[in-house]
Amino acid sequence: MYLRQLQTDAKAVATIDCLKSFATIAVEKNYCRPTLDNSRKIELKSARHPVIESLMKIGEEYIPNDITIDSDSEQVLIITGPNMSGKSALLRQTALIVLMAQMGAFVPASKAHIGIVDKIFTRVGASDNISQGESTFMVEMLESASILNNISPRSLVLLDEIGRGTSTYDGISIAWSMVEFLHNFRDIHPRTLFATHYHELNELEQMCQRVKNYHVSVKEIDNTIVFLRKLERGGTEHSFGIHVARMAGMPTSIIDRATTILKNLEQVYGNNEIAPSVSPSARKRNRKPSPSVGSAASSGMDSIQLSMFKIDDPVLIKIRDQIKDLDINSLTPLQALNLLSEIKKIAEE
Repeated sequence: MYLRQLQTDAKAVATIDCLKSFATIAVEKNYCRPTLDNSRKIELKSARHPVIESLMKIGEEYIPNDITIDSDSEQVLIITGPNMSGKSALLRQTALIVLMAQMGAFVPASKAHIGIVDKIFTRVGASDNISQGESTFMVEMLESASILNNISPRSLVLLDEIGRGTSTYDGISIAWSMVEFLHNFRDIHPRTLFATHYHELNELEQMCQRVKNYHVSVKEIDNTIVFLRKLERGGTEHSFGIHVARMAGMPTSIIDRATTILKNLEQVYGNNEIAPSVSPSARKRNRKPSPSVGSAASSGMDSIQLSMFKIDDPVLIKIRDQIKDLDINSLTPLQALNLLSEIKKIAEE
């Protein structure tokens, strides 16, 4: 009999409770009133993650960061840095601040200027779908495809470690192509934060005018890393993965062996994560003499470089003719993959 009146009263009480919660947390945590307009810019000063900040121990302070994303100048921010440095937290806090601002709440920042966002797309974390026969990488690709097929000029896109579920070469190629797509596709220019361990992607700043490199800073003291949690301009080429493994309690013998292997790889390939980078300038940096192998090096024998082709083999002659006049430094990642596909077809025939 009084159901309609009860529902009306419940809605009013819920609204009051929600607004009171907004006001209480804003006062307790010193939130600011955001400015929203029709621009395509997001500017956050001293931004914080509202959930992480509330879970910190008494006496600890959350380290804030400034973030500026603008569809016209700084559209895609590529964020590098070691594990546990705070890259994912930066992505999440940006999404939460935008969401809180557009639902009418004050936000955890000293200043917030937000151009209206119509969609927030995220590809953060790793998961699989065993019941549907989908691997972690398949789920990642399905979600990424959904994002790229539905972006709009007012979208906010947050991508974390795209391509990590497959081989290094495939992963870099996919991540590189996605950044180019987000930058170049029509005039959409969605605002994008792209966290990655693929330091080769830093080369994109030189190739795409609205791509900017940032990194989460750390400091190395006596073979130990200190996470400074500050977002700074410019890319980085260090992941500090072995340091993180040591902090996690990995056995010392494994850490020591991993350090030795890393030094050997750096001597051969330089400081980049992989030897043949997709970027032309990184390929030039990586070009070093091939090390001697096994017993030949230990016995003092001169290393012998065998010919790649057996001249009387017509298939290899065809492949040789296909690649001998190529300007490798001018190839894009997509062109290189297409060429490799053509060579594979020749070999199979």
